[in-house]
Amino acid sequence: MLAKKWMFLFFLLLGGVAYAGPLNVKVGFFAYSGYHEMSPKGEKSGYDYEMYRGLSRYANLNFQFVGFDKSWDDMLKMLENGEIDMVSPATRTKELEERFAFSRPVGLYPDYIILRKSDSSLLAEIDQAICEMDLTEPAWKNQLYRKHFGEDALDVSALSARELAFLQDFRSKDKMLKVTVRDAVFPYAYIDQGVPRGILLDIFAEVALRNGLKYEFVKTYDTKKPLIVLDGSYGMKGGDESWVFTPQYLHEQVLAGYDSLLNGMRVAVPREYPRELASILTKGILSIPPNVVRAKITKYAGFRMPDYAGELMHEQSRIAVVFGSILGLLGIVLVGSLVWIAFRRKLKNREDELDSRLREANAFAAEAKEAKSKFLLNMSHDIRTPMNAIIGYTERAERHLDSTADVQDALKKIRISGGYLLQLIEEVLDMAKIESGQVVQKKRMVNLTSCMAELCESCEPMMKQKNISFIWEFSEVKNKFVMANVNSLRQILYNIISNSQKFTPYGGRVMFTIEERPCQVDGYAVFDFEISDNGLGMSHAFLEHIYDEFAREQSSTQSGVMGTGLGMAIVKRLADMMGAEIDIQSEIGLGTTVHVRTQFKIATENDVDPVAMNTAYDEDCLKEKRILLVEDNEFNREIAQDLLHDHQMIVEVAENGLEAVTKVRDHAPDYYDCILMDVQMPVMDGYEATRAIRKMYPGCHIPIIAVSANAFEEDRQKSLAAGMDEHLPKPFVVAKVLETMNSLMQRKVNVA
Repeated sequence: MLAKKWMFLFFLLLGGVAYAGPLNVKVGFFAYSGYHEMSPKGEKSGYDYEMYRGLSRYANLNFQFVGFDKSWDDMLKMLENGEIDMVSPATRTKELEERFAFSRPVGLYPDYIILRKSDSSLLAEIDQAICEMDLTEPAWKNQLYRKHFGEDALDVSALSARELAFLQDFRSKDKMLKVTVRDAVFPYAYIDQGVPRGILLDIFAEVALRNGLKYEFVKTYDTKKPLIVLDGSYGMKGGDESWVFTPQYLHEQVLAGYDSLLNGMRVAVPREYPRELASILTKGILSIPPNVVRAKITKYAGFRMPDYAGELMHEQSRIAVVFGSILGLLGIVLVGSLVWIAFRRKLKNREDELDSRLREANAFAAEAKEAKSKFLLNMSHDIRTPMNAIIGYTERAERHLDSTADVQDALKKIRISGGYLLQLIEEVLDMAKIESGQVVQKKRMVNLTSCMAELCESCEPMMKQKNISFIWEFSEVKNKFVMANVNSLRQILYNIISNSQKFTPYGGRVMFTIEERPCQVDGYAVFDFEISDNGLGMSHAFLEHIYDEFAREQSSTQSGVMGTGLGMAIVKRLADMMGAEIDIQSEIGLGTTVHVRTQFKIATENDVDPVAMNTAYDEDCLKEKRILLVEDNEFNREIAQDLLHDHQMIVEVAENGLEAVTKVRDHAPDYYDCILMDVQMPVMDGYEATRAIRKMYPGCHIPIIAVSANAFEEDRQKSLAAGMDEHLPKPFVVAKVLETMNSLMQRKVNVA
């Protein structure tokens, strides 16, 4: 009878575990910039808030956030009194470790969640969720840090002035570091046919390469020599009195539940070495992503899976002991069998899940490979066609130098072909920017009809090439001044109009209209942008894939229309970011009509930007201005000189950053009115040259403009961080350069 009661309780317990609903827990959510934030409407955000939302996908918990008006000390008291169940972010201190239990790391520095020590089951649930999220979403910490603290929050690799001076001295004297390991064994560090190899040597090579450090591997570890030890640890002989230790190689424990070969390992630098070396190596190791470290582990030792069997036997034996004393031999067999079956089922489900993820990853890789191949095939013809035209017409111009008409015709067609090549490159770069999240939606007040008229005027030349009748009508717009992201809107409409021009035959028609409609939101209006043509049209089957990357109705060789297949993909991504809707209607042989509908806030007097209203460009202001042109490429230098001379500016030339710094130092601070600085140059690059000039004359701000072939947003941020005032991508667009120079020099005058 007693055995039956225990069996009933056991099955009741299993049922409760299997079908229990989520547990409600209270989280301390005090005001903390970047981590815990709340809008006036009560909408919560921040690093920790999104972290808990992510954990809820893996933990059987419902998080309730309380105490926004409390302080950190209040949170600790509430946690001890049982008013809340957990709080973060916490840093490990001796005082907190005596009072509370700490979770696995949930931050990069690192941060933790703290709970009452008595809540061991809740801690286990949180740790398991953190482990699963680390496994499933390895980059979640980096993504949240970038989102809530910006890109600079993760820039641990920036070197100080002292570190840069150390590196410069090290390289100038051709010094060499001597590195070794205490135990030269596979897979850490070993000699293979006379060549040093291993995980630790590969990791150190990454750090040394990034900082330009030469080194040699010493096979035998000698405690009497000042050698850098790659397999150091806090417990090694000499300790902190003899060594300076870097962080662990796997400083971000993304797979903390796995048995890591590098657990506890770090670089040990003898204390007689300059301290700058230890800090440079520390930043170098912190800047290497954990996935790169794990790739090197996999290269030499393979991937080690967790020991599910050990955990299974431990769980089985624990349950057998508990129920064996109550139910005897029969209870042990029954309980052990049930637990074994349940665990095997869980393990099988886990294996199925991993297999499913692997299949998805393989399918994704296959799709990516197919997309890349398709892209290269489509691009091959479209790139070779204008390149063939450029080379061919260049040779033609050289053969007919005595014929002005032939030379002018060749130059015109070279310019057209070059413009098309630039368009191909810009579309690929635009897609890359959108994919990486570098496109920022900035709204400003704009005269909508005026802006659209300028867009249409810029499209007129390509319409005239095919004698297309281009009609635009904006009379239905009542509120001309609106708050809009005009750059994204202009690119969306330009891509659509450009497509209409490409696929409309000679002598056809393209029409662009804007209709303003009332909006349900006060102070807003809905605008319907319609572009229609009587061109080739598209099939209904293709319309279903029109927004796919590299999607094209026909290849260039079939239709005679060149393109990357990225234009409409860019349109769709930008429209989604703006909250706009797109509707496309098309029939083969009849033409296409595209509607872009979005709502804009109607501008008021409070939206007027006085700075933006005063951006007129006066070409006379640039006459007789002294410009320092820093460019290592002879062709680019000649082109820039000619263009600047055409606008009556005085141009001096430097072929590298060091020469530019010397020229600036040899003259008064206000000798140069502006500097056009290339970025990648021999001897000294543009970044280093700019920092040297800013340090040379801290009280005088000479406008410095980066003119570089590096066109990504991250390249622009590097230029600004180095002290440059603006970053303009090549090729050298005269109007944009002159406008920027004028603006910066006017600003300098106003400040002075």
